[in-house]
Amino acid sequence: MGQLLSHPIEEKELDYKSYTNLTYCIGSMQGYRMTMEDAHDVKINEHENLAVFGIFDGHGGKNCSQYLAEHLPKLVFTKLNKIASAVYLKQVKDIDLKDVFDILKNSFFKIDKDLSHHANMVNCGSTATVVTIIANYIVVANTGDSRCIVSRNGHAKPLSFDHKPSNMGERVRIENSNGYILNNRINEVLALSRAFGDFKFKLPYLSSSRNKYIKENQKLLGDKLITLPPELFQVTVEPDIMLYDMQKLDSPEFLVIACDGVWDCFKNGQLVKLIRDKLSLGWKLNKIVEYILNDSLTMANNYTGIGFDNMTLIIVAIHKKEGETMDDWYESMKEKILKEKGITR
Repeated sequence: MGQLLSHPIEEKELDYKSYTNLTYCIGSMQGYRMTMEDAHDVKINEHENLAVFGIFDGHGGKNCSQYLAEHLPKLVFTKLNKIASAVYLKQVKDIDLKDVFDILKNSFFKIDKDLSHHANMVNCGSTATVVTIIANYIVVANTGDSRCIVSRNGHAKPLSFDHKPSNMGERVRIENSNGYILNNRINEVLALSRAFGDFKFKLPYLSSSRNKYIKENQKLLGDKLITLPPELFQVTVEPDIMLYDMQKLDSPEFLVIACDGVWDCFKNGQLVKLIRDKLSLGWKLNKIVEYILNDSLTMANNYTGIGFDNMTLIIVAIHKKEGETMDDWYESMKEKILKEKGITR
């Protein structure tokens, strides 16, 4: 867990903004950690048919996560905005999802390569969860164990899955690239199997690294060095990408995007229930976000280690119905949840 403060830093950075089709609130808090290593960013275009949300949970320092917050959402937004604008101007009929997926994946690889040229990034890394709302689609690109879920009629639907070394697919890649897993950590060090940075896990390796002769004669046997494509590194930056089609599925009530400090404290369904319970009491998103961050601190447990991490949380309310304002959304959600509970006003 590293060094911790004796008392948490409870000051919160809150950002609450409302647009025609969506409203979001971001909350972040340093907590018990010595420094704040989480970062985030949001980009929304003028037509409001493209929004990009990014959460980045750094480890080994804040350099990597801050670099991602400054560059990754901007790159994704710039490239996707051309597609979104073409749809808005009716220059194209619909979005080519393959283009969206390619842009997201290529952006992750490009930014990680750019990071490798910075000397101060060698020993640090970061997760990345980038959520794109483009036209009627929600597209989530995830690397690491930050997470995005969507509430559908009170049910939590995952839109990303955590990348842990113990997952079978991750284990196969790690071991095939000459790594090993002990105590659920890669080479006994890293508890994540995908991340930006962490370049000591992205180096070429000797095909018979356990062979003493090859170790001693590495210069002579340079052809024995194996260089893998980035998709096959022990720790790869390649994101998993998931799609939610709002035209074909139930319209989502809200999205939750958060770093693992929050998910260590709450299961998916628990967090959705908590948010909906507070909405039924007439709470606004900013008050709910602040409550969740405070509640996470009360769960601090020396035995389990939960509750001591930095905390960053984004709740995105989607109100795309014709003429529906955010006040309308609050009222309709309140009525809906109270009705489900059998409570009449």
